[in-house]
Amino acid sequence: MDLKEQYEKLLRYCYMLTKDIDLAEDIVQETYLRFWQSHTYKDTNKELAYLYTIARNLCMDEFRKPKLEDIDACDELAGEHRYEPEARVDRLVIEEALEKLPQDLKELIVLRFTNEMNVTDIAKVIGISRFAVHRRLKEGLTLLRKNIGGEAND
Repeated sequence: MDLKEQYEKLLRYCYMLTKDIDLAEDIVQETYLRFWQSHTYKDTNKELAYLYTIARNLCMDEFRKPKLEDIDACDELAGEHRYEPEARVDRLVIEEALEKLPQDLKELIVLRFTNEMNVTDIAKVIGISRFAVHRRLKEGLTLLRKNIGGEAND
């Protein structure tokens, strides 16, 4: 696992949970410190799940009420500083629709589609079965489509 490659994904994940870019950066740094200090993950082939579990637990420790998102911070996280107007509108519509989802479904969707985690790793991080992840992802995507105003057909 390439830890440098995971940094941005982990930062997006923590930002999604905390809604505070500075806090998310602090949590990611603390996550890496704890990850490197721990020896329990070695030789288990579960490094990615362990990394996300640490980050998730730290975010839950620092959980705060959602705030209005700072569009500049979102741009910064995406690594893009300029969007075409249509792409910006699409992104804002999706973000608004995501905010309407229950926290657990939003978390699953971000892990799966934004951070490109596989279902097995998500199941390990969240602590549910792979089948439950599939079922809840389907439920979340259906609600997301409804929030966007599209059809809820699969």
